[in-house]
Amino acid sequence: MEKAAQQHEIVADNSDVGVRVFLSDEPLGFKPLHWHTHIEIVLVLTGEVTFRYEQHDVTLHENEFIVIGSGILHSTTNLANQALVLQIPVYYLNQYWSNSELLRFDLWTNHSLHDETYDKTVSMLQQMTQIYLRKEAGYRLRFSSILMQVLYDLITNYAVTLTPDDLTEDDRLKDVIMYIHEQYRTKISLSEVAEKFHYNPDYLSRIFKRRVGVTFVNYVYQVRLDAIYQDVLATNQVIKTIFIRHGASNTKLAMKMFKESYGQTPNQLRQLNKGG
Repeated sequence: MEKAAQQHEIVADNSDVGVRVFLSDEPLGFKPLHWHTHIEIVLVLTGEVTFRYEQHDVTLHENEFIVIGSGILHSTTNLANQALVLQIPVYYLNQYWSNSELLRFDLWTNHSLHDETYDKTVSMLQQMTQIYLRKEAGYRLRFSSILMQVLYDLITNYAVTLTPDDLTEDDRLKDVIMYIHEQYRTKISLSEVAEKFHYNPDYLSRIFKRRVGVTFVNYVYQVRLDAIYQDVLATNQVIKTIFIRHGASNTKLAMKMFKESYGQTPNQLRQLNKGG
């Protein structure tokens, strides 16, 4: 899959229940910024996943979940993990709650993790998983009834509604993100991107850090490192060649950042992967 195609996920539903539900098995890795038009609920079953979005860094462990609203820019860094993923198309939820694309979910402000509502939601998500996997008689009715309760509890306890104007800034920033993913192999700079998208460089630097959670330069390197990681595991090419091809011409700095991100050097990672 080409980098430019990764940023906006297209999600098809499970036609029997109208939403998409699946178990995700992920190795150690990083997924760069992306967004989607559905509402996504992720319940970690084993392992650990860190979500970075807006000004939040949220690390989830076993039986902890997150809700990502439609259109929210987010990235993930994870140890090996398994998770339940439930993706609700906006058109599905709009049948019951108007303008659901404007909903944002805050599970932490004014709430304590694992309070009664939170734990009840975890239990219902686990129940939905078993119902869907077993597909016993009447499973669609049972699944849908619990889904309605989950959505109602999430919206009434954790949701805030934005105005359409609130989305304008993110829409412009998404164009910047797409450009980074198309051009990360080049000597891309903040000033170049600011000029192309008609930003003041200082303003772009501030808004990027605020909305993405890392600096512009660090994010470009994250994108490069993700591409390098994939090639280290998928090819036998010389490590330095991989680094240079993906725009990391300062190989000493890139090597240091790679080890900080993945806990091993590229050669160590490649050997471990071959040994596994």
